[in-house]
Amino acid sequence: MARGPRPHGSSSRGDREDVRARGHDRDEDRLGQLSHAQEAVRGAFWADDEASLLPPDRKHVIRDSKTPSGEIPISSLRGPIITDALYRTFKKHGLDVRYVFTIDDYDPMDSQSMRQKSGMAQHMGKPFFAIPSPDPSATDFARFHAEKFLATFAELGIHPQEFHWMRELYQSGQLDEQIDLVLRNAATIREIYAKVANVIKDESWLPVAVICENCGRLGTTYAYDYDGKTVAYECRKDLVEWAEGCGYKGRRSPFKGGAKLYWNIQWCAMWDHFHVTYEEGGKDLLTAGGSRDRANEVYREVWKKEPPIGLVHEFLNVGGRKMSTSRPDDWKQLGAAAHEFVKIYPPYLVRFLMLRTHPKRHIDFDPTGNNLPKLWDEYDRCGEAYETAPESDTAKTWSLSQVDEDHGPPGFRIRFSIVADWLQIPSVEPYREAEERKGAPLTPSEREELRRRVDLARVWLERWAPEDAKFSVRPELPRDIQLSAEQKRYLSLLIPLIGKITDPEALRQELYETAKRVWDGAVPREAFVAIYLAFLGKPNGPIAVWLLTTLPPDVVRKRLEEASRMEERANA
Repeated sequence: MARGPRPHGSSSRGDREDVRARGHDRDEDRLGQLSHAQEAVRGAFWADDEASLLPPDRKHVIRDSKTPSGEIPISSLRGPIITDALYRTFKKHGLDVRYVFTIDDYDPMDSQSMRQKSGMAQHMGKPFFAIPSPDPSATDFARFHAEKFLATFAELGIHPQEFHWMRELYQSGQLDEQIDLVLRNAATIREIYAKVANVIKDESWLPVAVICENCGRLGTTYAYDYDGKTVAYECRKDLVEWAEGCGYKGRRSPFKGGAKLYWNIQWCAMWDHFHVTYEEGGKDLLTAGGSRDRANEVYREVWKKEPPIGLVHEFLNVGGRKMSTSRPDDWKQLGAAAHEFVKIYPPYLVRFLMLRTHPKRHIDFDPTGNNLPKLWDEYDRCGEAYETAPESDTAKTWSLSQVDEDHGPPGFRIRFSIVADWLQIPSVEPYREAEERKGAPLTPSEREELRRRVDLARVWLERWAPEDAKFSVRPELPRDIQLSAEQKRYLSLLIPLIGKITDPEALRQELYETAKRVWDGAVPREAFVAIYLAFLGKPNGPIAVWLLTTLPPDVVRKRLEEASRMEERANA
């Protein structure tokens, strides 16, 4: 594989003293990037490990699902992105696999935060598909939230072969066979609940939620007495804390949408209906004695089949807090609604955020501070690995982060932190500057890559960047700065270099060599602080060589001369 260009301004080529003068070391790897040697010791890539668990001589189905219970946070994309990465990997291993995604719109509204919203209390306990849409653009509550979430899939390169809404599966009768099987084995299921999870149900309890014919709720109904065609039920006022039933009692058929299976039993019905062989899931559902353990045992005892395998993924936290659909105010200010997130962040960076950390480890995402530049730097390093060590974990992570499965190597790109610096220098036009750095016109894909970095850098600078990442070039020499004799001498020695040396790398070396002449062989932080003070009026800023090469040469020479003669001018 031919090796492509490194990201311009790459951390491996950075000016470490210059960067430290800014107040943070952009070369520092705080993300714990694994070396290739460490990867070799650790074993196979996690997705390859999962592929090796599936027998190659049969057809496979991988499934994922989502409940549209409100505005959906970015954390809810971790499961679909992991599942999509596994789907791609399974295909690369030659497995015959189908990817199915279901929308659980038959679940009841049980969110306490939604209950507080105007007009929502009356709908607590109703299935999501039966609740009015908050916006006329959708037919109902479930479609309003689910369709916004599903719209992100195409942008992110997530392509299930099949989408299924639970309302259609239930109301069409496609799950009637599974419902009948469950009701005829209710006693066995009650025993499993008690044995696996210590959940005790009385002898008449049936594992279905009937839709009340009077009020339309299913979260408040208690079903009993299955006669092979109908079940008796009561819509109880005190069955749950989050909704109040109407008190109606009656009998109705549980088929053709009259009832739904409790959702851990519904899992089993999905596995059976779609012939699922692999389903990963979040940690909250796959804890010991939890819903997945109950579902696994029910599937073995009632369906007489082995449940699908699947790894457990950890949570994605924002600023150290778990994201929840029921607490949107915790994460909205960070632009972390799923449909908004993919408008702000490039889709491949969203995929990378979810895949760079092993699924069994939690992600703590926070776009504030310098976390976003560090995320970009790691993404670029993984892109380099794709060219130099294509079988490494880092290379596979980069490849699975791409929107298109059939993709090429990374092209020329500018380091994100450098792009952010450019945006703060009025004389810099990013696309022209990038082409000068490349030494050739940008390709269409390279221009698009730069556009995405420019767009996100603007948002980062406006909303999340730390103060030491923000700067503006002073129109005149700041009057309130103080420079030592060595700093003034250093600045005076730089004047002949400006305009004569235009290549940033060459000028960088001259900055070092000049500092060594002034400070007896050392390159102290004070050298770069002098440049920042002269142009910005503060002791930190962007990589100094970018300031000196992107501002007009006559402006730079004049400023250096004024700064090097500060005392003379002040005493004149």
